[in-house]
Amino acid sequence: MDISNKVWIVTGAASGLGLAVVQALNSRTSASGVSIALLDLNEEAGEQVAAQQKDAKFWRCDVGDEENVKAALKGVREHWKGKHWGGVVHCGGVGMAGKTVGNDGQPFSFDVFSEVHRINLLGSFLIASNVATEIVSQHPPVSPAPEQDRGVIILTSSVSATEGQMGQVAYGSSKAAVEGLTLPMARDLARHGIRVMCLAPSLFSTAMGKNTSDRVRASLLKSTLYPPRFGESSEFASLAIQVIENGYLNGGVIRIDGGSRMSKM
Repeated sequence: MDISNKVWIVTGAASGLGLAVVQALNSRTSASGVSIALLDLNEEAGEQVAAQQKDAKFWRCDVGDEENVKAALKGVREHWKGKHWGGVVHCGGVGMAGKTVGNDGQPFSFDVFSEVHRINLLGSFLIASNVATEIVSQHPPVSPAPEQDRGVIILTSSVSATEGQMGQVAYGSSKAAVEGLTLPMARDLARHGIRVMCLAPSLFSTAMGKNTSDRVRASLLKSTLYPPRFGESSEFASLAIQVIENGYLNGGVIRIDGGSRMSKM
């Protein structure tokens, strides 16, 4: 899909991977008419990022809250009335560590476990389904499926989905569920010309990566083939742009991890 002359929604847009995607969309010299909707909880940072882009606007949004998501996307629709949406790069998410049974002999907090799934899993579905609904509404139905892309949805998982370490029972399971959304959602939306892909990064030089324990960082770097470092947000953003532009990528998960494999610790 050509990114030009479309509205692109980016969640988690005020920092980290989402911010890098915003900057990558904004800096595409070959593209014109790119409009970027920034969704994030951090209002101050989000407004600052939006002010630095060519054609962007920020909406405060809790991606795991249906009313928040619908209100934010309604604002996007009204702000760029009549302009086609290209899709979404969904980077909003959280990571909260804790073992199934903690060192204090107590079970992992069910409230925390539920919150991680509310944001990471339910948020992915809410964003993707509501963005897809708008894209479908903007195009006349055709049969069979259209030959050209009408939209692209990119979800964000993690290598923890398949290699979750100790203490990642909530995070790893939520990200595994995000990967589980990808293929059935791609099958659901194929008749509308909408592709769905999922990116699974390892540790990146973001706030979440920097908050990881020294032991986890050392373990991952030890198992990273090349290059022996954390990923850069710009590398994730570059991959997201490539997924948008490569029309034959659909229904799959792409790891971006430097060849790393997590151990149990």
